[in-house]
Amino acid sequence: MWLHEIPVGGLLISPMVLFVLLGMMLTLLTFLLLRKLGWHQQLWKSAWVYLSLFICFVALFLRALS
Repeated sequence: MWLHEIPVGGLLISPMVLFVLLGMMLTLLTFLLLRKLGWHQQLWKSAWVYLSLFICFVALFLRALS
């Protein structure tokens, strides 16, 4: 398993930071795509959908890269 801390300037950074940043970027891209297509109006509770997408993206990265 390659998930080890990343040394940055004497600090050890968790690899989860990378997964969270990637998840946030993909969630933002999904949000922008849904807005552009006009599908965001079909969502009943959009904040819950975007939070769920973020969690799914982070889990997907964790599963794929570990």
